[in-house]
Amino acid sequence: MRRRALLASVPGVLAGLAGCSFGTLGSDETADVTPAPRPTQSPTDANDSGTETPTDSGDPPRPENPTTVIELETGPRTYALSSPGLHTADRARVGLWFDQTATDDHPATLRGWLQNSNEFENTFRVKWIPGVGQTHSRQPSGYDHEARLHLAPTDNNDLADEVPSLGRTDEGYWRVDDVGPWMPETYRLNPGERVQLEYALVGEPGQFERPTGTYEFRGQAGSLSVSVWDTRSPGPETDSRFAGRSLPALPGDVQWFHEADRATPAFVRPSTERAELDTQVGFEMVNNSHERLQCGHWDLYKLVDGEWFHVAPAAHTADCRLLKPGSQEQWGLRAFNGPAVGCGTGDCHCDGLTQGYLGGGEYAIVAGYGHATNESAALVALVGDRAAVTPTDGVPTARDGDTVRVTTDRHGDGERPADATFTLTRTDNASERVIAEQVMAHGRFAMSDGGLRNAIPFLTDDVSRVVVETDEHAVDGVLGYDTSRRRFRFRGQAYEVTRGQSGG
Repeated sequence: MRRRALLASVPGVLAGLAGCSFGTLGSDETADVTPAPRPTQSPTDANDSGTETPTDSGDPPRPENPTTVIELETGPRTYALSSPGLHTADRARVGLWFDQTATDDHPATLRGWLQNSNEFENTFRVKWIPGVGQTHSRQPSGYDHEARLHLAPTDNNDLADEVPSLGRTDEGYWRVDDVGPWMPETYRLNPGERVQLEYALVGEPGQFERPTGTYEFRGQAGSLSVSVWDTRSPGPETDSRFAGRSLPALPGDVQWFHEADRATPAFVRPSTERAELDTQVGFEMVNNSHERLQCGHWDLYKLVDGEWFHVAPAAHTADCRLLKPGSQEQWGLRAFNGPAVGCGTGDCHCDGLTQGYLGGGEYAIVAGYGHATNESAALVALVGDRAAVTPTDGVPTARDGDTVRVTTDRHGDGERPADATFTLTRTDNASERVIAEQVMAHGRFAMSDGGLRNAIPFLTDDVSRVVVETDEHAVDGVLGYDTSRRRFRFRGQAYEVTRGQSGG
């Protein structure tokens, strides 16, 4: 027998959406975020509308743009739900979204449904479905007691074994009076059958305030989370060592970390802004806005003589990555003054970029996410010697008069692409400038691996021409596609590189 208790201090049943068009749950990506609506239906309207019953089947009702972000009226807090839907391995299908925000009269509420998407009757382990039976969150980072959120089922939740009573703190935040096992461990559904879900999102019995951070509801094979931040101050809480610094423009419109203030909703936060090579620096892209940000690719630039030089990577994958409201994405830079050391399995964080031959100086780490800008970036100073330009270890060379011929292991290997050569000579002038970090670029998506680094070191005072035997891929990396000639300056000397073997 189901036991239902009335919600303390809540007038009537929490009403649902009115006048919305509904669709089916597609992916777990949100549509454009919309503010949480105010209820316009009476409890009778919501229950008698005929749109949902415990035995409904077919495509479940769902708002066209499910609300995943709300701002509370009971305190300066913003809530962001990680996803309006999920699927389990045994084909339970869940829709869940914000129905209304928290006011003095009622807590923040989520509603949705659980559906059996199998073509056969199935018993689901409800207790392991995040946000459905797994209704108690983990504490956000930095807290060790009385800092959880709970999805307390309401009278409109068809699965609940018990509906807990709620109250409010002196600070105005809603909380549950007692934490208990409110939901059943299992529930059996016919093919296509669904049940209605509704929860109040509330705090712990002993929780007076509402700590910011990410509250994760973990299931057996996934999780659902609610991110909470200060509505008045979504920006970084610490000051930058580069505050007040003016920088030349990068290729895109960039929001710098050192220019961000407490009101900046999206920013790249570095773990440190100064480090000695060799080092590892972590970066976190924070999205405390109400919008999905895209496309999230990371880049490394170096500032030299008031000019930005792109160092890595040379290319990106074609996917457009999204950062949902309330989400963070971590990225790491492993930076070495000499050859890069491979990343082991237990001693370092391997996600991000490992880059060797980085000289001391100031670098920009740019993420392809931005709010009111195309991108976000952080400035970091790396302390160390200038980068050396050295050829590939053991690369064979031969000299004929004032010409040096360099043969890389790409040449004559019998593999595609075909063999090719390029020639490097000195010239009088060039408008393009190249830095050592670009010459020595190596690794993921490096287009000129083993290119110029196997030419420049051999063009000594008594050598006028260096011919590098390699393959078409390496030559294209040095010259660019469909280009036969390129001029550039490197450390005060102008050079010309040509496709093929030039001169006599």
